[in-house]
Amino acid sequence: MELDAELSALATQEDLPVDVLRRLLQHQGARSSAALLRRDLTEEMVEEIIALGSARTLAANSSLPARVSARFVEHPEPPVRCAVAAHIRDEPPGVLARLAADPDPLVRQFLTMNDHLPPELLARLAADPDSDVRSAVAAHPDLPTGLRDLLAEDPDLFVRDAIAARADTPPELRERLVAGLKPDSPLAEWMLSFGRGNHAGPPPALVPPPLTRQQAEALLARAGF
Repeated sequence: MELDAELSALATQEDLPVDVLRRLLQHQGARSSAALLRRDLTEEMVEEIIALGSARTLAANSSLPARVSARFVEHPEPPVRCAVAAHIRDEPPGVLARLAADPDPLVRQFLTMNDHLPPELLARLAADPDSDVRSAVAAHPDLPTGLRDLLAEDPDLFVRDAIAARADTPPELRERLVAGLKPDSPLAEWMLSFGRGNHAGPPPALVPPPLTRQQAEALLARAGF
């Protein structure tokens, strides 16, 4: 395993001494791993990770306390708001509604991935003026039947294609939707076929065995920390 990968893996190790973790935060890859995956980040570590420029990765950590996640809802950078929108709970009440009204459509699109999204906000996003937000709602695993049927009549062919690709779409509706999909260009045809395909992600990486304090110190010494 390369040195950078070893440092990133070490940063996620449970029961890692605090002083070792603080030193690892100076390494970009290790900091990203800790920011995204650790459940035991202290307030001081959170502030340090933000100061070092990894707020976006930290915002994607669903294990953060609600008060920490909530601060990212108003972050000036849309990618940070996207990261938190995908998982944040409605704590304090109203944060999900603020994200549903975010001026950046990509933030609203990420919000559709949130398992804590109440039905009324999902319905609001199904009527979003941006078709990409409506394409994302059409692929929601718990899409109510009423919203499915509503989006089946969407003027955007990619939204209708997403409904056609759903496993819970009735065969007769799927046939009608597919028959009505008329791409206006080769690129659109390719994108539709890609959306209907089954593209598996890479297998999960193997978790290396935990290092002792002595081994961790030796690794940090090799990296110059």
